[in-house]
Amino acid sequence: MSDRQRTIRIRASKLIVAAAMLVALLQAFTPVRAVSAANAAIVAKATEAAPSKLERQVTEWVAALSKQKPFKAWQGTDPQIEALGPGTHSWLVLFSKEGKDIGYMVVHAVTDGTFQLGEYGTGPFSLFSKTILRRSLVDSGLATAEQLPGIVAVKHYVHPFAAAWEVTIGDETYWLDAKTAEELPLDGKTWRLLFSEDKPSYRAPTTTGAKVSALKLNDSFDVYEKLPWLTGETPFNAKDAALLRKRLEGGKHLRYVTEPFGDAMLYAVPIIGYQRWSNGRMDLAIDMEGNRFIPIGAMLDQGFFYR
Repeated sequence: MSDRQRTIRIRASKLIVAAAMLVALLQAFTPVRAVSAANAAIVAKATEAAPSKLERQVTEWVAALSKQKPFKAWQGTDPQIEALGPGTHSWLVLFSKEGKDIGYMVVHAVTDGTFQLGEYGTGPFSLFSKTILRRSLVDSGLATAEQLPGIVAVKHYVHPFAAAWEVTIGDETYWLDAKTAEELPLDGKTWRLLFSEDKPSYRAPTTTGAKVSALKLNDSFDVYEKLPWLTGETPFNAKDAALLRKRLEGGKHLRYVTEPFGDAMLYAVPIIGYQRWSNGRMDLAIDMEGNRFIPIGAMLDQGFFYR
């Protein structure tokens, strides 16, 4: 064998070794899609992002609430969490099933790094429901169906009765209630004068680790069948928790009236029940395009109760 032939064979042997090493490396770093189905499931589970602290807290609240019949459908849902307006440090959590809204909750950040549950509710139309918003815009003549894809809608939230959509359609801007999508007698300047969105008006007692200890829901009623706020009737003392519970447990009517924007607009809603937590927190249920559960402290600060 000549020296030239020997050199060629040595080079060929080195190439074969190099090729074998390359194959081994490729096998070691085989893409996930090429591994067995069982291994793929293990890899996917290991690489799945861990739930955030907020998501874990929402899961805890869902577990506590869904033990009660009105919230049972929340079990097994995939909550959608979105920021609630500019500068609020709050979130809107939406629950849906089979493509339909079934409830919501509002969550506020606390300076110590924890979270507080604000209002929450059930029914086919959540707080800041885009379905109700679109329907209201068309029905009221503020927009045509053809204009809807081009509208700009911004959420604003300070407290349950200062929650609004700011909707821009072309050169016009409208403010609508976040729950009913009723047009509000507001503009941006008035809103900013009345409210500071980076300082919500009320923080409910924490519900972390708490359980629901009592729930009472009555039938709704026509809040305008009598107008005690106009006839000079003395407001009901809702600060007396025992008296309040006794009235609602007896199925008696109770109304709530508030004017968050001054004389420009009045909300009058029926109180249809309450939910009490093991730490003493009490949320009142109102009928307003579905049931809204609002911490009683937020209501005492903003309005009056009437029989």
